[in-house]
Amino acid sequence: FLVEYEEPLVESLPGVKNQQVVERIGHYVNMLVDDGSTLQIGFGHLPDAILPYLADKKHLGIHTQVITDGLLPLFRNKVITNRKKNYLPDRVVATLCMGSRALYDYVDNNPMFYFKSSDFVNDPNVIAKNDHFISISSALEVDLTGQVCSDSKGYLFYSGIGDQVDFIRGSSMSKGGFSIIIIPSTAQNGSISRIVPHLSEGAGVATTRGDIDIIVTEYGIAEMGRKSISQRVMELAQIAHPKFRKELIRQAKRRHYIFPDQLPPTSQDLLFLDSYHYSMKLSNGKRVEFRPLLPSDEFESRHFFYSLQEDSIYYRFFNKRKVFSRKMLQQQWAEVDYQRNMTLIGLMQLGKRKQIVAIGSYAEIGGDSAEVAFLVKEELHGMGIASFLLASLETIAKENHYKQFTATVLAENRKMLTVFKKRYPDAKFIRSASSEVEVEMPLP
Repeated sequence: FLVEYEEPLVESLPGVKNQQVVERIGHYVNMLVDDGSTLQIGFGHLPDAILPYLADKKHLGIHTQVITDGLLPLFRNKVITNRKKNYLPDRVVATLCMGSRALYDYVDNNPMFYFKSSDFVNDPNVIAKNDHFISISSALEVDLTGQVCSDSKGYLFYSGIGDQVDFIRGSSMSKGGFSIIIIPSTAQNGSISRIVPHLSEGAGVATTRGDIDIIVTEYGIAEMGRKSISQRVMELAQIAHPKFRKELIRQAKRRHYIFPDQLPPTSQDLLFLDSYHYSMKLSNGKRVEFRPLLPSDEFESRHFFYSLQEDSIYYRFFNKRKVFSRKMLQQQWAEVDYQRNMTLIGLMQLGKRKQIVAIGSYAEIGGDSAEVAFLVKEELHGMGIASFLLASLETIAKENHYKQFTATVLAENRKMLTVFKKRYPDAKFIRSASSEVEVEMPLP
């Protein structure tokens, strides 16, 4: 016998407890997602909760296992159009839908949705057919080397690993693609850190340290791809909750992940630094992204200095310096307090990694004056990078109540003197007997 029976569909309405954490993580994810990207949104409350913070994006695409309510406003407001997808354009590709009645009604008989089985949707080779594919998923714990636990609390299984590994590997195979793990910095009402020296006993490694690209907490973004263990430690320590940072560094030293004299990141909450992010499009079409120097930039800073020609080093330091020690670079970022002492770095995508191509800084010398200095890679001279850095540092300095910049420049360094003259027509140039020029620049 067949008996006809109807009942309402099961509804799932996810929610999160700490909206401030969601807002800050959503803010950082927004910074990472470009217009036209194709997204996978992982299972869980947090991935669903950060979706409203993508509302200003354009022409996003979706290729994911599960459709949730967080996507509904993005569908309705045409944030998600799927027009830029390489594979199955104009279609949302998914395996299942779980959410409210409103979501079910929107999906029902909607030709935009293309539902297929998991062996198709989760196939890394299928995922990789879309360029600029970004996988966004959550975790329970991350250790200092980048191992991710997302399915168990110790020996207690919390969930399965689901589609996480498939989409992370698919995104890494995608042209311009990458993966993001989002995780609150603490658990149990802030009493324990989710970034840990080692995973809990019994915890499983869902995603290996070799697969991970980016980890985001409410304290920032850690770029993990193609980084050494010591670099990873610094990346993760600076996005851990401030009260756990020193202990994480201590534990990393005990395990010989980092040098014994490694300084811990500041215990400040550096959210305010997000307003000091700038972007400049060069005449060759490439883009340079500027942001404040962080402890995790130590290795790339050394690489930058060693890549410069002898003349550039001489113009900056007034000597032919050959060695840029780890201790020297560590001291540089340790002195940066982002108010009296500020350093901005310029980053450019070169191959699969971002490299430092410019550094500009100011440091208080007393009262309302600060000294400025710059270095730009030689092949990028004449493109306005130093002028852009100077203007950006001026904005920050004025916020911190400085009224004058000064600089000491070799008389033969005409390019730098020209930058100052153009920006500050009323600047004073005082030539000394030692072929140095003291420049005094009142800030407008």
